[in-house]
Amino acid sequence: MIDEEILRALAHFQERIEEISIRFQELKDITYDLYQKNEKLKAENQQLKDLVFERENDGDNNIEDNQGYSNLIHLYDEGFHICHLSFGDKRERDCLFCIQLLEHRFDKRE
Repeated sequence: MIDEEILRALAHFQERIEEISIRFQELKDITYDLYQKNEKLKAENQQLKDLVFERENDGDNNIEDNQGYSNLIHLYDEGFHICHLSFGDKRERDCLFCIQLLEHRFDKRE
């Protein structure tokens, strides 16, 4: 009797260990996917920053300045932050800092 109980307990523990091992592998796969997505988003964010700041640093040419401003508006409309606090991050909703930046820039143009 005791031997059967021990064998059943061992079989149960072996099943649980296998379930845990499978779940652990799933979590490792999810973590790796998230890591890859994060790295891709970091690179994309850096490209966006480089693009905006490249145009900003090209000089004080008014045409280029207007293009840079248009790019900021486009980025904001696409759902990204343009404020210095969260530049390039995805927005969930409107950001007062981004809006203030756009309004301040608009006021300077007039």
